[in-house]
Amino acid sequence: MSCFSKLSQVTLIGLALVFITGCARPVEFKQPDTYQHSSEIPLRAAFYMDDNLKNMIVSSRAASSGIANRWDIQAGDAVHKYATSYLPNAFTGFREISVPGQGDYDVLIKVTDIGFNMGGQAAHSDVSFVVESPGGAKLFSNKYHADGPSGYGRVFMGGAFAQKSAIRQSTHVVMETIFKNLVDDINSNYNSWGL
Repeated sequence: MSCFSKLSQVTLIGLALVFITGCARPVEFKQPDTYQHSSEIPLRAAFYMDDNLKNMIVSSRAASSGIANRWDIQAGDAVHKYATSYLPNAFTGFREISVPGQGDYDVLIKVTDIGFNMGGQAAHSDVSFVVESPGGAKLFSNKYHADGPSGYGRVFMGGAFAQKSAIRQSTHVVMETIFKNLVDDINSNYNSWGL
């Protein structure tokens, strides 16, 4: 066996190891600006999200940004940050609670499930909510789905350097859509809840 063949084998093995192991890159989200709704819902709302959902991380890989790179997207943290930015100004009163049933409020908004994935360089998410009375009776529940825009062109041109930005921008559109739709549905339905 020639030196060149041995060198080629070592190179291939090295490339295979890089391909398999790659780098784990966390994708965090900044707190978005507080959203200003056009009107206030005349209810005091409390918000609750379980710690397991807050800490939910979804891993993704994309060939266009280097298949060896794994993107650890803090999806639960994104949902929590958008909830605490998009819900406060929608209601007469708002606060986050750490234990359901704790405190004085008219309705409790709970996140019950999160689905999140990246496909085609676009964020796709389902977030399920339940709205309860102070006594725990279910007043409303719905699963909201949204698809973000694809950042494929940006990632294709910028590679791994553009991947985090593409994930964040697509996720912003998804979360904004979900929380606006939730607030619209609460506004349309709260009069029928007998509060």
